Amino acid sequence: MVVPLSQLNAGEQAQVVWIASEPDTARRLTDLGFAPQEPVTCVIKGPDRCMSAYQVRDSVIALRAANAAEILVKLSS
Repeated sequence: MVVPLSQLNAGEQAQVVWIASEPDTARRLTDLGFAPQEPVTCVIKGPDRCMSAYQVRDSVIALRAANAAEILVKLSS
């Protein structure tokens, strides 16, 4: 099932499918590691869910919920 990255709960893993954002934002997110086929794990959700941290490659990256909603992922089985 494909869902926005922002819907992952802490500890859930997925694989990036598509970035549905403006070209400059998509390029920045891809440079950070959110590239198609790349595995990603939600590490922590902020208390108000407006920010979350995700592990991608060898880094943990914090994203605003609006940016995370533009990254579409396939949930891991």
